[in-house]
This record gives sequence, structure tokens and C-alpha cells, in this order.
Amino acid sequence: MRNTFLKAILYILSLWLLFFSLAIMSYDKAFLLKIINIDFAVAWQHLKAFDLSFIKSANYIFILSVFFMMVGVLSLGLLYMGFLAGWSATYIIEDVSDENHEHLAFLTTYIMPLVFTDVDKKRTAINLAVMIFAIGVIYVKTNRFYSNPSLAVIGFRIYKAKIKNEPDKVFVLVCHGRLISGSKIQYIKLDDDTLLVREIS
Repeated sequence: MRNTFLKAILYILSLWLLFFSLAIMSYDKAFLLKIINIDFAVAWQHLKAFDLSFIKSANYIFILSVFFMMVGVLSLGLLYMGFLAGWSATYIIEDVSDENHEHLAFLTTYIMPLVFTDVDKKRTAINLAVMIFAIGVIYVKTNRFYSNPSLAVIGFRIYKAKIKNEPDKVFVLVCHGRLISGSKIQYIKLDDDTLLVREIS
């Protein structure tokens, strides 16, 4: 359960650029001014009557995009808190291969097609929500949560490598920095095959 939660928040973080783009596209100054100057008594009456007709499709997308952007920032904080957690003993890695193309593949395959969604139409907004949910399920089920363009922007890199003490298993390493064969690392397990690592000088 813990791993599924971690993968889910990393998925939200991976879509941070998409949510940022959608927030720009759905920005509505008049709606924001209405929210800032909201009369809570009037708003409560609208809620009781289920009358939310004053909120347009684009407004819902803007609210959700800003919400998930904040969740993404919090998940990034949780990831950095991992660097304060207990690390493994020191290991040496070998047979290192660079897998940073995974970031670009995820960006071009999943994010870019959704960027230009027409946020003013309810049908396309619903389709956007369904697609984001479906991609998320695939992302978590197939353990591709490390393919994260948002992490790439802030300097995290993806590698595949063997640990010298476990030569029969190839791990995916997520590292803030560069690794080569012979690098000394410590790690925290994200799942059985994926490690958050830091290089030891």
C-alpha cells in the first residue's frame, strides 16, 4: 500500500508540467476575482441548491490543476525527505546504462498530446480526466513511475545497473547526479526493482 501511494504521488509530480500548462490555458481573471471576493453565505446557498452553473468547465480545470500542482510540490518535498531517512550500507555498482530517454518518452507520449486540450468544453474536460486517470493506472501497474520529466528538470537521472553483491539482478536507479560503473552508492528502496540512490564520494 505504501509503495502504491508513493507511485501515485510520483505520477502526479510527473504531470506537473501538464497541470501548469492547463492552469495557464484555463486561467480566468473574472473567476479569480469572484473567488477572492466571494460572499460565503451566497456560495453556501448555491451549494445547498446544487447550483454551480456559475463555474465553467475551464474553472474546474484551473482549480484542479492548481490543486495537483500543490500536491506535486508536496510530493517533491517527500522525495527530498527521503534523503534524510535511513540509507543502506555502501555498495558498488557495475554495468551502468543511462536510461534518461525514459523521461523524454513519457513526456512526448503521454503529456504533450494532452497539453492542447480545449478546456472550454465539458466533453473534452471529461475526456482529459479519464485519460489522466487511465494513464496513471498504467503508470503505477507497470512500475514506470520513475519515468518522470519533472524530476529530470530538477536534475534527477535514471540508470540501470547491477549491484556488485547482487550480480544477477538489474536495478533501476534514480539519482540526483551522474553515476558510472564503479560508483559507490547508498540507497532507499522505492520497490523491489527501483532504488532512490545517492553517490558516496
